Amino acid sequence: MRKQTKLVAVASAAALLAIGGAMTSFAAQGWVEEDGTWYYYDKDGNRVEDEWKKSGDNWFWLDSEEGGAMATDKLVEDDDNTYYVDGNGVMVTNTWVKVVNEDQDDDDDPAEYHYYYMQSNGKAYKGDGSSVSKKVIDGKRYAFDEDGKMLYGWVTETGTMANGEDEWSGSDVTYYFGSWEDGSMKTGWQKINVHDNEDGKDDDYDYWFNFKSNGKKRAHGDTSDTWKSNGKYYHFDTRGVMVYQWYETETATGSNSASASNWAYFSSPEDGARVTKGWFKVVAPTEDNSFYESDTTFASKDSDDESERWYYSDSKDEGLVVGEIKKIKGKYYGFWPDDGKKGGRMLVGLCALEMDGSKIVSVINDDMDSDDLDDFMDTYGVQAQKDTNVYLYYFGNAGDQDSDGAMKTGNVSINLDGDSYQFYFKKTGSADSRGRGVNGVDDGKYIYKYGQKVKADSDEKYILVHASGNINDNAVTVVDYDNADIKTISGVKDFSLAAKKDSDEDNLKGYAGFGTAAEGWYLVNTSGRIQTGTKSGTKDGYDMYWFMYKDNIKFYADDKNVADYDELKSNGWHTYFDAKTTK
Repeated sequence: MRKQTKLVAVASAAALLAIGGAMTSFAAQGWVEEDGTWYYYDKDGNRVEDEWKKSGDNWFWLDSEEGGAMATDKLVEDDDNTYYVDGNGVMVTNTWVKVVNEDQDDDDDPAEYHYYYMQSNGKAYKGDGSSVSKKVIDGKRYAFDEDGKMLYGWVTETGTMANGEDEWSGSDVTYYFGSWEDGSMKTGWQKINVHDNEDGKDDDYDYWFNFKSNGKKRAHGDTSDTWKSNGKYYHFDTRGVMVYQWYETETATGSNSASASNWAYFSSPEDGARVTKGWFKVVAPTEDNSFYESDTTFASKDSDDESERWYYSDSKDEGLVVGEIKKIKGKYYGFWPDDGKKGGRMLVGLCALEMDGSKIVSVINDDMDSDDLDDFMDTYGVQAQKDTNVYLYYFGNAGDQDSDGAMKTGNVSINLDGDSYQFYFKKTGSADSRGRGVNGVDDGKYIYKYGQKVKADSDEKYILVHASGNINDNAVTVVDYDNADIKTISGVKDFSLAAKKDSDEDNLKGYAGFGTAAEGWYLVNTSGRIQTGTKSGTKDGYDMYWFMYKDNIKFYADDKNVADYDELKSNGWHTYFDAKTTK
């Protein structure tokens, strides 16, 4: 132990000469040396015991336990005060002394020596037994028990040492005074080795603690559970240990562990600064990376897979962004809602989301592949989009999420399993509408359903599509029909020979076409282009024929020659067609 005041070793030569002088001058009274031991006799010739006697500038103790012999190198108890005399019997002052710890116990009191500090009057500093009484010595603060022994290690509010294996974690253990060789009160950051047997642990660990300027440790349940220092936030558990990595901030109040909003990330065990605003990529809470080695988590699938995911913390108070589309530094990102499996993580790839404004109600699918897209269209593509609140979004290439992950808008080509798909996502608006795959007709050229461009495949060549409005309209529905469906639509008829010969006006009107573009009917080719103009018997992939006049789809027949189109026009259909398409 290094103390700035020199420990007592020998008495002054002047003190010894003073005793010798007294003996020479007062042979019958005063100091007497007998067989190398000094005694003090009163005027009646009796040895003085349990009293202090002064010689020169020094005080000496006459010890009754030794028959009145001058005490040396020992603690002296006198009238509830503790003193120390050195090897020459001199009372020491203003200095540290150390005494062998005869009760040394490796578990509770491992100190080889006990330290005392003797004041200017020779009395040892002592605590009152009810609180920690700190004394400033050579610029450092120390505390002492009722016997004057210097306290060390963990100390309670009442001034009792708590250095047993498990005692340090007690709620009343407040201060830390270093090792038994040190003893000075600690403030600020301290890395301390403790034995931890909580949550399945049973080993020694180096943990970080932080102590206030008054020596009290910071701990959960204090007036400031989270502590800000140099612009960073730190948190401490009920024992005062600095938390790190994942930590359930409301553990003490019994919060829902499945909710990502109840968790915060506090960096590494050596750092501990909370991620209060910004991105971080980590594995969701597991037994290995949560502070309490918790077997509960808000993202069981991600934690089981030990997959690193991107998260965003909005602020100390708001915590993780969960279940919403949020604008961050000019870009928009999506985050999983609480579902117990993937909550809070950043969405990537093509995603099907059920929305309520900017809030994500559920993730129907994320990072979709081509099969997922087909399944989605089979399920949602046959019903009115306006009734589902389900939309497709694209948050960039999942394989490049470390540098991307932002919402994409406008015309986007997406590669799914080696095939390229064309999409159009809404470019305007805020988080409650931006980025949604559009529905409807775009500038009379292309049609989109959930953002995907509608087009015939190479086998179909052409498909029939009904779109109830343009991409900027509200509540638009888009339905595309295959060959079998087309034949069931009212007004689409396979012309027969009888029909061909029946040219009275009523029958002609019956076959005058089942829909114009104004009514939402379109014919689309393999590039997705809307067809216009006069098409007489255009063959599709089902060996059926389409007949059009301008933007009016007239009929769909199984025989190109089922009607002489020119003859029909010359017999008055042309006039009727023009009239119908200009209504």
